[in-house]
Amino acid sequence: MYLKTSNLKYFLLMCWLILPSAFAGLKIVYPNIDGIGAESIGYSVLKLALEKSGQAHELSVYGPTVNQQRARDLVEQGQLSLFDTGFQEGLDQRFDPIYLPIDRGILGWRLFIIHKDNQEKFANVKSLKDLQQYVAGQGKGWGDIVVIENAGIKVKTAGKIPSLIKMVGGKRFDFFPLGANEVYSFLAKFGGNDPNLVVDTNVVLVYPYGRFFYVKKDDKALAETIRSGMEKALADGSLQKMLESHKYFKDAFSTAKLKARVRIDIDTPNLSDGFKNIDEKWWFKP
Repeated sequence: MYLKTSNLKYFLLMCWLILPSAFAGLKIVYPNIDGIGAESIGYSVLKLALEKSGQAHELSVYGPTVNQQRARDLVEQGQLSLFDTGFQEGLDQRFDPIYLPIDRGILGWRLFIIHKDNQEKFANVKSLKDLQQYVAGQGKGWGDIVVIENAGIKVKTAGKIPSLIKMVGGKRFDFFPLGANEVYSFLAKFGGNDPNLVVDTNVVLVYPYGRFFYVKKDDKALAETIRSGMEKALADGSLQKMLESHKYFKDAFSTAKLKARVRIDIDTPNLSDGFKNIDEKWWFKP
């Protein structure tokens, strides 16, 4: 049975109107945390995972700069699709975590931005007891705070990374622990060429940790798309290749010289079952 010409035209018009929306796929808005949204490791891993998933999608970055706390509120309000952050107890009560570490756990390998006047002090740090003499800085809402405080180290907080780095230069606290992947590039980007700021060359603070994507509760389509894509990216080596070449990550594999440092291990309290059950293949081993 053939369609009349008028009916055929109507049918084709409806297809033209309907098909673009039907195949547009997921619309994903990523947060612009600390003003480095599209430059961040989270965005890069998300983009890779979405591409590997094969799911049609449209990825964009939210315009205004936000901190972690604001990003979480915006996800709950539906203005953002997801955010990524280090593990934090209880966060899975507000959001659905995707328990595949986008950083392969390297954020749990911490190096310190310090004032150059303190270089000799940190060169003599050999144990956790030594490190407990000093005060650390961390961003408001960061999951690392409870980990560092649990180890008996005092913590001061500020809203944004540039503020924290300036506080080191002003000796408001003694050291600013950042992932081995990001410490050098963040100092270069946010340090304002302050000659008083350096990266300590002696210590690496290590704890079970990982950076994860969190989506709005019950957004199963987005969660499954990301999970599928990340598994494929790990399996074919493209995730590791991307980490080794990313400007906010590659330093962990070269400049950081992790094996040559004094390693201080601390515990991560109250790990969730989801975290504990992560397959060993996901964790980086230098």
